[in-house]
Amino acid sequence: KAEIEVLQRQVKALSGGANKNKGVAPDFDPNKLHQRLKESFKEQIAMFREGVYLLTGYRVEMIPDNDRFKFKVRSVFAERESDILMFQWPEGKEVTSLDLLDTEHARLLSRTPSYEYISKFHSLPAFLASVQLSLFEKQTLV
Repeated sequence: KAEIEVLQRQVKALSGGANKNKGVAPDFDPNKLHQRLKESFKEQIAMFREGVYLLTGYRVEMIPDNDRFKFKVRSVFAERESDILMFQWPEGKEVTSLDLLDTEHARLLSRTPSYEYISKFHSLPAFLASVQLSLFEKQTLV
């Protein structure tokens, strides 16, 4: 975190016009700064993704798709590698949920009680929690 703050101060100093070199070493290399910022953000994103996985049990991968993003979601308790759910960022400005896309796993889950959380209550968090609990119970035979 301290390194990011230092880098941010250096970026501010560089973009400060007449005060360009104030507080910045004379051998300062903006390309190195850019590379260090990219590496730092990459590390933080990886840590965030791992935290989401550890907290929710879902591995989430964001996939760019034109102007709308897709999210590939796979449970730690999935029986097969292909047991994934795909969601897409909906069109419009006021987004309250994501669109569940058609996958083999989504079709299978649409015939389970978990799916009522989407169809009846319009709640993706409840649906994902119910799916996760069902998969956990299958694996542990609770």
